[in-house]
Amino acid sequence: MSENHKKYVLILLLLHLAVALPLAYFLNIWVDEASSLYTTERGFFFALQNALTDEKQAPLYFWLLSLWRSVNGSILFARLLSIFFSLLAIRFFFALAQKLFDEKAAFFLTAFFALHPYLFWASLEIRVYSLVVFLSVWWLNLFFENFVRREDAEAQKGKDFLFVLLSVVALYTNYYLGFLFVGGFAALLVLRKWRGSRTYFLQMIIVGAFILPLLWVIKAQFAVNTKAFQEEKEIIIALKIFWNHFMTFVLPTEIYPSDEVTQISAVRNWFIRAVILMVAFFAIRKRREILNEKTLVFGVISAVIFAFLLAAYLLLGEVYIGIRHLAVVFVPVILAVSLVVIPLLPRKSLIFLSVFYLSLFGYSLYALYPKLAKRGDWARVGEFIAQNERPNQPIIVFTTFDALALPYHYKGQNKIFPDEKFFDWEAEAAAGSAQRWAKQTEFIISEIPPEANEIWLLTNEKCEIKDACLPLENFVERNYTIVEERDFYQEKVRLLRKKVQ
Repeated sequence: MSENHKKYVLILLLLHLAVALPLAYFLNIWVDEASSLYTTERGFFFALQNALTDEKQAPLYFWLLSLWRSVNGSILFARLLSIFFSLLAIRFFFALAQKLFDEKAAFFLTAFFALHPYLFWASLEIRVYSLVVFLSVWWLNLFFENFVRREDAEAQKGKDFLFVLLSVVALYTNYYLGFLFVGGFAALLVLRKWRGSRTYFLQMIIVGAFILPLLWVIKAQFAVNTKAFQEEKEIIIALKIFWNHFMTFVLPTEIYPSDEVTQISAVRNWFIRAVILMVAFFAIRKRREILNEKTLVFGVISAVIFAFLLAAYLLLGEVYIGIRHLAVVFVPVILAVSLVVIPLLPRKSLIFLSVFYLSLFGYSLYALYPKLAKRGDWARVGEFIAQNERPNQPIIVFTTFDALALPYHYKGQNKIFPDEKFFDWEAEAAAGSAQRWAKQTEFIISEIPPEANEIWLLTNEKCEIKDACLPLENFVERNYTIVEERDFYQEKVRLLRKKVQ
């Protein structure tokens, strides 16, 4: 990498840090992040066990985080690990973009990646997602060098070893990264690289051998995940979800859109339809320039990953194809679309696109963290209760999983319930039905200290869906009066006083 290139990458790294660091400091954690902190706060061996049993995920990220937090246990320091992986991803993305595009296009595309709101979101999550993005970028770099643009066999030996090692690390980090491996093999077959396909297949057999110790764990996790109630599945629903995720990657508005389509998202939808028609028209005219080896590689990889994600939807349900689970396809989609669109653009348009995308990125970040808060707004909730509470006012949190988050922000004098069985509950019926959380509701009610005349009750946004929390609300109506009520970002706080019987 030349000095000018190093300076450019450094500028992008600093810009990413300039946005990510202040947000990492000010934003509250939400319950998924609290789960990561809970899993890793008691040392490496606790994380080793709980990553597999409670988190029901591949364990490597949690092992790393437990070691990282042994240096400093703060929320900010935990987020710094995610930011670190995002910075590495930016560095490796530029190296890959240089292999695929000319200098100006590589500069533009790396800036697009470094400042993309999805990458900022991954940087600010105490979860595996930024590591998944980084590993996917690094893996695609090695895949392209080793199999698409393979060099002298002797020079490749070290890279082949690194490629196998990286693939093993990837699978121990996130199971969905395995979809990337199948996509790579399919791309080699489409390109008719028979010798490379054979080498690749043999290397994947080696990777599979190293994964054998995890197979019984994966089987057990799969059995638990498929046992929970699942909504009726329709392929058209999955395709709509994938389309929304695709648009978020290439033309972001809201990372987590509300049920009602915003005006800017409506405009985006019509705009992208027009762009698709224009791209299709010009792509036909320049098909020889566009349908090259590089485009096929990333197009096939993206298509294969989406096919496996569709299978995940059919097996496990909608919850497993949320946009956070699509970190594995983020980079391939960006590259596949760019390899089609950029050759059709006049170079002068890159300046206009830069301004256009910066505006979209700014809006997306604003929409992602309204009032500088994540889901639950636990910092403000904890502060509000601490300022208004009195002794002997226990805090009851519904759902049980949410009870993980409040202790990291609440510094008051009352006890938080429940304090166990955080991971024991699954949905029992359709969304919005009174039986959705029936057993969990019974458990929550049983946790309320009978001697408490006043309690704080915290309920999340899931209770706004029809009758999902009707059994809990009926219990409250029969036994308590509302003394005080305050709405926060996707969390309702109520102070309840026991009725005189």
